[in-house]
Amino acid sequence: MSIYHCSIKIINRAGGRSAIASAAYRSGEKLHNEETGLTHDFTRKNGVIMNEILLPVNAPIRFQNREILWNEVQRVEKRSDAQFAREVEAALPVEMTRANQIECVRNFIKENFVNEGMIADWALHDKGDGNPHAHIMLTVRGIDSDSNWMPKQKSVFANARDSDGRAIYNPDLPVYDSKNKGATKQYRIPVLDKNGNQKTRVRKGKGTEYLWEKISIPVNDWNEHSQAEKWRESWAKHCNKYLSEDNQIDHRSYERQGSPMQATIHEGVTARKMERNGKIADRCEINRGIKKRNSITQQLINVAKELTYLITKKASEIFERFRKTEARLRNNSKHDKGTELDFGYNRGITESAGGKAGRSIRIDELKRFVADTSEAIEKADRTIQELRELILKKEAEKNERIRRIRERQQLSRNGRGNADKSGEAGAGNIRTENQTIGNFDGEFGTEREELFARSTDIEQFLNNLETQEKAAGEKRINSEIARGIRDTQQQRQEANREQAAKERSQGIKPKSR
Repeated sequence: MSIYHCSIKIINRAGGRSAIASAAYRSGEKLHNEETGLTHDFTRKNGVIMNEILLPVNAPIRFQNREILWNEVQRVEKRSDAQFAREVEAALPVEMTRANQIECVRNFIKENFVNEGMIADWALHDKGDGNPHAHIMLTVRGIDSDSNWMPKQKSVFANARDSDGRAIYNPDLPVYDSKNKGATKQYRIPVLDKNGNQKTRVRKGKGTEYLWEKISIPVNDWNEHSQAEKWRESWAKHCNKYLSEDNQIDHRSYERQGSPMQATIHEGVTARKMERNGKIADRCEINRGIKKRNSITQQLINVAKELTYLITKKASEIFERFRKTEARLRNNSKHDKGTELDFGYNRGITESAGGKAGRSIRIDELKRFVADTSEAIEKADRTIQELRELILKKEAEKNERIRRIRERQQLSRNGRGNADKSGEAGAGNIRTENQTIGNFDGEFGTEREELFARSTDIEQFLNNLETQEKAAGEKRINSEIARGIRDTQQQRQEANREQAAKERSQGIKPKSR
């Protein structure tokens, strides 16, 4: 499966950022910032494959110029905490060709952003390190039919009250319209004073005027959280059009997918720099353990699928032989004089003395078929019992190792408290595995009974088996992670002692660590 990544963030003035600097960095160009007087030059930046600006229908053609576009955005956004742009950063699967990557990004932008009225300034980055990705900067204001920037919010009459009596705007109800007062006047909410009477004001030349509650609402829904989910899902769908079935991506987490796989954690620049310098970063070490566990999990899933296929196939063969034997017994019973045979799942077999000799061999054969099925199920019972005992044994061993590791880490933990966190993570894994085994014990009996009735239930039975095999693998890997963390801490302490000894030998006062 390819890697999925699609993050959404805001570029604003409050963080000391500027739209011009952000656009210059992403496009690899030299842009002048009229607000600050600075010029941002990123023309020597490596890895910028291409960049372009996509305009909606009402946008003026001058906005094809990147410097004009974002300088005008900064002039329109006057607040000290104003939002300049929304940025979408998406990873491009390496399985796609360059042409497909560009086409995929364009189609995604047009469908989700440009068609909704946003201006999109995007660039494709690829340094050849296996991480091609796209930066998409989007305007946060729409453009009206006269090619002017639209406001972010508009004021409307409140048309309802919440449970606390506050005036609100309900989009499912009509809004007061001065051109259609007769049909909409009941949807106005009066402004009340402390006595519960509607407030009024006297306007010169207009007399007394009644006051009505008004609410400021967004002009568009671009800032709603539901849009983020929609865009992330759309990105996965656009990419999957160019990917094979084995490389499909999914915007949902492993938990939402119902997958036993575990997601890796964010490593960050500092951790990766440590690794390049030959050091061991805790985050990278954790991710290596997660990847190893996921590899084992995938192998178990593949084995379970193969077992499911083989057992289902065997059950189908047994059922087919059973069905043919039943049909043959029914057919023979019609030709035996004085014989009455009624065969079925919930019926007995009654025969005359003359017919017993002719059908005894066939009945014995049928009994053997049933015995074969029972023997196969009993063998599966024994296998599951052995696996369950093995899981409990491995769990007890891991619990003891984790307890000892936590005791040692408690004594040698550094100021950042990494040991405590590692211990807590290990304890959390143990609780999860105990719950899994408990669920297995409660469901196993039911699965066995259903296996007699329907061959399709074998798949559900094997899913439970797969869960137990995954848990056994995770216990072993977790103990290896804990041991790796302990070794890393010991290496750090030895390095500190060596450095202190070296400083003392040179007459330098050792620094406190």
